Amino acid sequence: MKKLEKNIYKLSWPIFIELLFFTLLGTVDTIMLSNYSDTAVGSVGVSNRILFLFAIVVNVLALGIGVVSAQYLGANQEQKAKDTVVTGVFGNLILGVLLSGFVMLFGREFITLIGTDAVFIEDSTTYIRIVGFSLVFVSIRVGLSTAFRSFSHPKVVMIIMGVGNLVNIIINAVLIYGLFGAPSLGVHGAAIGTLVARIVMVVLLIIFAYKILKIKLHKIRLYITQLKKILYVGIPAATENVMYNIAQVLILFFVNQISPEAVIAQSYIMLILSYVFIFTFAVASGNSIIVGYYIGERNPEPALKHTFKTFKIALIMIVIITGLLNIFAYPLINLFTDDPEIVTMIRNVLYLAIIIEIGRSMNMIFIAALRSAGDTIFPVVMAVISMFGIAVLFTYIFAIRLELGIIGVFLALSMDEIFRGLSMTIRWSRKKWMRMELIETS
Repeated sequence: MKKLEKNIYKLSWPIFIELLFFTLLGTVDTIMLSNYSDTAVGSVGVSNRILFLFAIVVNVLALGIGVVSAQYLGANQEQKAKDTVVTGVFGNLILGVLLSGFVMLFGREFITLIGTDAVFIEDSTTYIRIVGFSLVFVSIRVGLSTAFRSFSHPKVVMIIMGVGNLVNIIINAVLIYGLFGAPSLGVHGAAIGTLVARIVMVVLLIIFAYKILKIKLHKIRLYITQLKKILYVGIPAATENVMYNIAQVLILFFVNQISPEAVIAQSYIMLILSYVFIFTFAVASGNSIIVGYYIGERNPEPALKHTFKTFKIALIMIVIITGLLNIFAYPLINLFTDDPEIVTMIRNVLYLAIIIEIGRSMNMIFIAALRSAGDTIFPVVMAVISMFGIAVLFTYIFAIRLELGIIGVFLALSMDEIFRGLSMTIRWSRKKWMRMELIETS
């Protein structure tokens, strides 16, 4: 078994590149569609917000795979770690099939339910039905990607994500604009590109799971002991993420009441900030794997210190990245749109980026560490309180009642992230997680 090198830089940079490629899938769609029409971008933004809600559900088992397998590997129980991966991938496949069918059948109803402007509905429905089918492949991808990270092979996923991006770019170029005699399909073409790219990535991940991890996926089955542990971690973690996305859908409902321009501006803002998010997610993921190994080794004190060190690194980088975002704001925004009203909305929100992202980094790093240590309930409780009691409530107060528009939306978001981040930091500092046990000692 390849022993994990507990170096946050070496572990996180391939995860960052992987996530960068993953985010580029959406960015490529957005940039290419922005040359097609701003309405197409808004339509995809609406669909993706709903799709994210369902895509997060497939992380129920994937999140558990990462934590449980990392602890088993830290405890030198490699076969149990492999059994954990097989169980998680099989369970995720079943879940992905169910979710995919549900989204394809009821996608239009969800789009209408959140008060989407009529100008977006037809394209949004087309996109959500095609990309909704890809949830089957997303479910397999997230399970296997998590396994490669836990087994100290994050570079494999990074390379495969790069290939997926290349496939997406080629198909998008052909089908959005109608190159080489193909029909110009716009949103329809972007959806097909995303679907095909996800299929290609899953095929490659399965091939390398056989070759590198030596995991026999054709003998796939559910190991009940591992399944219980996966669900113990995964259900609370996924519940937290589902609650987050439900809150985001409610917030989108309020954004829809502002103006179509606000919907489009929010799509661009979320896309821009996603590049700060993926840095935070990468270091949080890298740290969580390290914490899992330390817990498996029954050595919690280094896990405590390493997590605080990780947050300090993230804090410095976020200040630098958000500073650069503001310095180069206008050239960046002009990549997507030249509509003066939308440009002004995005520019004003970017001033808040440093507050939002500091809170988010604190939140994500300490939640991931708590989860890896087996402390799974507290983050869910605080998430529900904060997301609905602060993010949703104050979005309504600021954006609708006080008529602050899109600025009010992101003010509420910054309050939510800071509150949750402080809560998670305090919880980690109190060390209650040190008394929790997830796996049996060999």
